[in-house]
Amino acid sequence: MIKPIQAKMLMFDLDDTLVDDGVATETAAKALFSKYQPQQINDALNHWKRALKLHYPAFLQGKLSAAEMRQARAREALQDKSLSDEEAEQAFEYFMQQYIAATILYGDTLACLNQLKQQGWRLALVSNGPEDMQQRKVRAAGLLDYFEFVLTAEAAGAAKPKPSIFQQAAKLAKLSVEQCCYVGDNLVNDAQGANAAGMGSVWLQRDASSEPEHQPMDEVNWKIASLNQLHQCTWLA
Repeated sequence: MIKPIQAKMLMFDLDDTLVDDGVATETAAKALFSKYQPQQINDALNHWKRALKLHYPAFLQGKLSAAEMRQARAREALQDKSLSDEEAEQAFEYFMQQYIAATILYGDTLACLNQLKQQGWRLALVSNGPEDMQQRKVRAAGLLDYFEFVLTAEAAGAAKPKPSIFQQAAKLAKLSVEQCCYVGDNLVNDAQGANAAGMGSVWLQRDASSEPEHQPMDEVNWKIASLNQLHQCTWLA
């Protein structure tokens, strides 16, 4: 019999793991274009995703500051290079306000977190998102009290899947990486990244419909389709 992962702390990804980033992003992108580029509102999400893909990696690599990344994404998405830094920030902040307002939890999020807290688990959040954005989102979603700390790539100076962000998280918890287990939806950044850093890892595939699966061949300890299945593959050490 395959034994569940034994750990003292569970660490979670945020976007598309605990909160539905897709719904919030589409809602906010349409609101942004409704205000700034109404004639292109039908392509709002595509333009926003293109800007994310173009400029977000540079932020994660430390080549752009958070402010530079925000401004570049606003200009690129709205296809308006003439926006001043202040105007680009205002546009991005408008997007953020709509995005935060549209942030929703998955149906299994609170049930899972409440159960884990009742069982005595220590919990933390480790995210690749910018510091301000993720902290605002966590507060708006009512999740802050569940976690001992929230560590973002911006605060850590390193992004998943780099080992150093997972190592910093373990250090904040005053634990070894081996005493921690990470749960996230991204195979490379979350599951394999945590595993390579020495943590146990659980890959959440919400579009799957299977029972929890032990699959060490993918450098992942377990694969689950819902947070409701997490208790089947983790043990509190």
